[in-house]
Amino acid sequence: CHVLPTSEFQSLVQVAEQHEMGIDDVCALQSVSEAALLHTVRVRYLRNIIYTRVARVLIAVNPFCSLPIYSSQHTDQYLGAFDSAELPPHVFGLSNDALQRLRSTGHNQAVLISGESGAGKTESSKLVLSFVTDAMRSRQDTASAARLRGKGWVEEQVRQTSPVLEAFGNAMTVRNNNSSRFGKWLDLRFSSSNELLGSSLTTYLLETTRVCGQSAGERCFHVFFQLLQARSSTMLSKLQLDEPESYNYLQGAQLTAPGMDDGACFEELCEALDSIGIDE
Repeated sequence: CHVLPTSEFQSLVQVAEQHEMGIDDVCALQSVSEAALLHTVRVRYLRNIIYTRVARVLIAVNPFCSLPIYSSQHTDQYLGAFDSAELPPHVFGLSNDALQRLRSTGHNQAVLISGESGAGKTESSKLVLSFVTDAMRSRQDTASAARLRGKGWVEEQVRQTSPVLEAFGNAMTVRNNNSSRFGKWLDLRFSSSNELLGSSLTTYLLETTRVCGQSAGERCFHVFFQLLQARSSTMLSKLQLDEPESYNYLQGAQLTAPGMDDGACFEELCEALDSIGIDE
């Protein structure tokens, strides 16, 4: 308990009811301070509301669980909004704002996702990508949607980059079971009619030292364990892969990541590689 002298009472910020309740946009508070922002985010999080808006900036708190707020109904809701500020704060709203401004101004738009390890950057980037590809599909007519490019729609190929990047660039750390060990810049290209034409991907600072050794309670990149988990499959049986303990690079590593099924992830990886044109 900290006791303040009477002379310092005047320096305290008055607390209004909206401070106690937590509101969608921190900028709408009667008085904005670091304490008010943190308390707003906290009380909303305790009500399973993980998004809070600061004007056009979106604060997201990792719930470490699945929430029923990313369905097709939610996608349609934000796609139909003229301005995301009319709806509760959501990563779909932020994504739709970028698309709306791209269409109305013709200028490049950028979505910057940052945060500490375990903050949810990987999931947020996948949600943005999922919303954009769904938005592009919803704008296509039946004939356009039926056109195949390569081994799948451009939208599907762009979406399927996520499992590939996670397999080869993510690993389990003491703070996060699916931590991205690199930075990335995904550049989406659109036609003058707002049709998704393709994308380019640039990666930065991949933690290559993780291949040779990891700290206690951590493990190497997911793809190693996915391969070994699926080693008895028809596709991999010819490689005669051994148990994980047989490989020096995996000695002392945490062999399983809680909440992750390496076998299922390997199947997802294969489907993603096939979708982007890399077959067996």
